[in-house]
Amino acid sequence: MHLTKYKQSGFTLIELLTVIAIIGILAGILIPTVGAVKTSANKAKTKAQLSQWTTAMGLFKQEYGYYPDIRNGNKVDPDKFFPALTGKTYSGGTPSNFYGNKKRLSFYSASDGEVTSTDNGDAQNGLLKDAFGNTDFVVFVDSNQDGVINGNDTPALSLQSVTSIDGPTVTPTTNDFSVSNGVRSGVIFYSAGKGSSSKDIVYSWK
Repeated sequence: MHLTKYKQSGFTLIELLTVIAIIGILAGILIPTVGAVKTSANKAKTKAQLSQWTTAMGLFKQEYGYYPDIRNGNKVDPDKFFPALTGKTYSGGTPSNFYGNKKRLSFYSASDGEVTSTDNGDAQNGLLKDAFGNTDFVVFVDSNQDGVINGNDTPALSLQSVTSIDGPTVTPTTNDFSVSNGVRSGVIFYSAGKGSSSKDIVYSWK
């Protein structure tokens, strides 16, 4: 009786190492690309968000003849933003102060993704956030209504720093916008974006 021997097939060590090397190369190519795509998408989403805030501020001005004071210094104050532009508190209640929104109108509807929340989904502290998770936003308005935001407004236009969710603070440069020439807009916003450098800052007007 003859026993038939079956030759076992499989990968050799060299073949396995080759496959692992190829996978490593592909991962090295794809992972940065995926990260760049996500960053680009978040930047576009944040710009759209800030542009919508600008529109809401413009609608407020059309109704009342002046811009609402949603600031704490040069930064957006959520405790003022929500009553002034939505007519409600961040959690949907009735605010004690509407910050100029005398008719309690809604000029803006904040999405759930724009409000920080606790683990169970309840609104927390009323903090606004962008697509990167940043909660620090700079705002300037054309307070003297001359069509340009510059040093003649209050507060005067400046290269104001902004902090990202991960901690780094970035500051616009004169290449980003000119303080002396100003910005031709009624309202401008910006956030740190990815926050690695000033190049990551997301602006509402450009």
